[in-house]
Amino acid sequence: MSRIDVASMTGHRLAALWLCLFVIGSAEVVAGPIMQVMGDAFGVPASAVAYLPAAYGFAYAVIASIAGPISDRWGRKWPLMTSLSAFSLLCGVLPSSGSLATAIALSAALGMMAAIIQPVSLSLVSDVTAPADMARRIGQVFIGLMTAFIVTPAVSGLVAARFGWQASYYLLALIAAIAALLVARLFPADRARSRAHVPLLAMLRGALRLDEIKVRLAASYLWLGWMAGIGAVAAEIARRKLETGPAEAGAVAAFWGALIMAGNLSGHRIEKRLAGGALPIMAGMAAIGVLALMLPVTSAIVLAGAGAAWAFGYGCAGPLHHARLSNLSEEYRGTVNSYHASLLNLGIFSVSSLYALTLGALSLNIFIAAVAAMGSAGAFLLIMAARPLGLGKARSAQS
Repeated sequence: MSRIDVASMTGHRLAALWLCLFVIGSAEVVAGPIMQVMGDAFGVPASAVAYLPAAYGFAYAVIASIAGPISDRWGRKWPLMTSLSAFSLLCGVLPSSGSLATAIALSAALGMMAAIIQPVSLSLVSDVTAPADMARRIGQVFIGLMTAFIVTPAVSGLVAARFGWQASYYLLALIAAIAALLVARLFPADRARSRAHVPLLAMLRGALRLDEIKVRLAASYLWLGWMAGIGAVAAEIARRKLETGPAEAGAVAAFWGALIMAGNLSGHRIEKRLAGGALPIMAGMAAIGVLALMLPVTSAIVLAGAGAAWAFGYGCAGPLHHARLSNLSEEYRGTVNSYHASLLNLGIFSVSSLYALTLGALSLNIFIAAVAAMGSAGAFLLIMAARPLGLGKARSAQS
């Protein structure tokens, strides 16, 4: 794989990668505030539309496991540019779906493209960043993903109310096309790697032999995946709690997105103060904070405040977890990122599927409690992973 010189990662290139993550983040939440109107259009209950982000997350989880190894062997630019172009085309076609089943299939295809976009984008950032600066740089790019959680629910709800739900997907198609053009224009062509190619299965096995990898990847599913999964249905949760329309529900989800972005910007600063404890502490705060969504509130302001601990903790800990994984190995960086992206989106799939399957038979609070329990289990794994890391630093200081 070619490495771009550190000095060549300009602000324009960082902005292009920011937009790449904004695109895939938008696809996760664009349907949230418009589930009711999409359900009416397809003749199904609103909760059934949650199968769209579920299919997106499941396809993402399956395909992501090969995206990283491909970029480790053959480069980053052409997979990123091609997947963004296909993503734009699929978003333009989805509004023409004649049934929910067709829309679900197209959403799954979007997930396949996103499975290439995210790990390749993050690997590009990591390729040109010193380990000590990794959390800050990844946090900056991740603002694109978190900005999507702010802007997209609000815009999607407003656009659906004025122009119909199809317009939300047309707008997303345009943004993805712009991202593809920026990648094509701003990044140099990939050059062949100098070392011999390693078989795909050998790369997958090699990444799994890294220190800490298994427990941290388990946390990618149990904690990060389930916390992100709440984000995918946050607007719909707000709508059900408040019994309101898509615009107000989207506004509540947008506020949570703002807190997630604030956490993105704060994570590396908190890490400077708390060192290895920052990640498990903020992860635990997010998981436990989900329980506040069970409170019986009828005010949008109170509900927004109830979700604050989840949103800020998730925003802080997410980039720290990504940075720790990216620092485990330069050789297998893309492969590690692909495992991580796969498990993260498997978590989103699990949450979206649980929401769609259980809301007819179980209460919303049982669903929220289940998400909090899974997230807490993942946060516990991060605590266990931080203990040997702390012991290692202590021994180094003593020696």
